[in-house]
Amino acid sequence: MSASKKSGRDFAKADRAAVSGLLKRTTEADILTRLGLESRLRDLDAEIAAQDLEPIETYASAALFFGGRPVVGSIGVEAEFGAGAVSTFQDLVAKVLAKNTAGLGVKGPVANKSEATMHITNIVRGSFGFLLEEIRAQSQLVDTSLKWAVEESSSLLSTFGEADEEHFQTAVSGADKRILATARDFFELMRQHGATLRMVVGENEYKFDSDAVGRGAERASGTELEEDEATMEGQLAGVLPGAHQFEFRPIGGDTVKGKVDTSWTSDDLERWNRELVGVDATMTATVKRVLRHGQITRESLTLVRVDPKTAGKPAPESA
Repeated sequence: MSASKKSGRDFAKADRAAVSGLLKRTTEADILTRLGLESRLRDLDAEIAAQDLEPIETYASAALFFGGRPVVGSIGVEAEFGAGAVSTFQDLVAKVLAKNTAGLGVKGPVANKSEATMHITNIVRGSFGFLLEEIRAQSQLVDTSLKWAVEESSSLLSTFGEADEEHFQTAVSGADKRILATARDFFELMRQHGATLRMVVGENEYKFDSDAVGRGAERASGTELEEDEATMEGQLAGVLPGAHQFEFRPIGGDTVKGKVDTSWTSDDLERWNRELVGVDATMTATVKRVLRHGQITRESLTLVRVDPKTAGKPAPESA
């Protein structure tokens, strides 16, 4: 379900709850009032049922409802703030999409940025906000890559604002420096303008009150990401192709675990299990560290390649 349709369904359900409350307070003497409310309740039930039967949306959409100091009720929002917030959210989505598809470099233009373009298609009420949607000429049966990027971006932002520190660190360890910098810009803009936010993306809804915005701004400014490349001598213990996870036994050390770079397919990893497990090899991995106020709080490995040493064991293709 798209953000606009979910918002419509939520309003219908809220309206139904209000009508039900009024109906419970009517007396037997309020015959006409009761008949009118019962008719309205039937209409709302039919509307909600029809919305629940609508086909699943495969395109990206997000509704951003702003509140706080830059918003005047449901009338309007400060132009500078509104434009900046939408632009920064769009930039975050573009970087997440690039990371998931073409790879996001340390600097330079964001790859496939045009593929991340969303359009403001409507003004949404309930405070004041904007509906952003992906517009494509042809219908699609499966979710677009942009839809996944929007969902990942909104979920990432939510972890900055929630109270669970462990959940935040797990989420941010999967990002990179440029994505973190854009999240920092987003929360700093919200904090400086005294804004709050309710974000609806598909079936999910995220709320950022003033405490969540302040927490998000502090985490974004106090968190750094470091990446290094490391090599280890040892043997591959095994991989899980579906989960893209690995275990490697270094010479003279404890078994290490982590993720396998997504450039390798499940077929590649199944072949690794057949050909490389238990073979003397050199593993090359990316080491990512999450630092909070200069202190390392989390470290993770992403396996990039495995080069076997035993004669007759060819290296994986393109390794």
